[in-house]
Amino acid sequence: MKKLLLGVILFLALFAAAGFYLLKPKALGINYTQKDLDSIKQKVGVTFSPLPPSTSSGKTIIVSGAHPVDQTFTSSELTAAVDNRHNDYAYFPFKNVQIRINADATIEGSATINYQDAANYLLTLGVSQKDIAEGAAKYKIPNANLPVYLKASGAIINNDSQINFSAAKIANISVPENLIKEFQPAVNTLIESIIKSRQPSYQIDKLEILNGQVHFAGTAPDLEQAVKPIN
Repeated sequence: MKKLLLGVILFLALFAAAGFYLLKPKALGINYTQKDLDSIKQKVGVTFSPLPPSTSSGKTIIVSGAHPVDQTFTSSELTAAVDNRHNDYAYFPFKNVQIRINADATIEGSATINYQDAANYLLTLGVSQKDIAEGAAKYKIPNANLPVYLKASGAIINNDSQINFSAAKIANISVPENLIKEFQPAVNTLIESIIKSRQPSYQIDKLEILNGQVHFAGTAPDLEQAVKPIN
């Protein structure tokens, strides 16, 4: 986990060293409507509700139950779901999201992320406050809204993440290829740990790009209870 944190910090350090801010994430040409959001929620079939204040486990998300899902999702449906995720889960750090599935079986994503939101999210994943604070101080990471971009391919098969990252940018600054390759295994390990933490409700038999859409086959929880944002 420390190696993953260092990777995140180094990515952000590239932005900090540049000394300027490009505030808009990369436009991928993807728009969505309420119909797209309703469609993907219906396909997945998860009921979302606030986590009771009395919860004492320290968890920010609790899932329960399970049902089979075998569905495909368009770029607009995925964008709608991820761009609105922070409405169901307060710690989700990405906003202004666009996701585009390409004909060559690659997927691109762009968004805005605030450093403090990212730090809070890392805390929910088990990274210590000390490690986050030390890394931020060492690399002088700004508490600012950072445009990010990622291009990837691959799949998740039987909960085994086989995602390959081919490009990443912070505020239009490309992350060096050697750095992407160095931390790619740690990101896949993190994905697998998140899946494991939400089993048996979540089971990913296949998550793949198929005919210009994302195909998911597995199980999803009947109910997700999560910390909701304070309006």
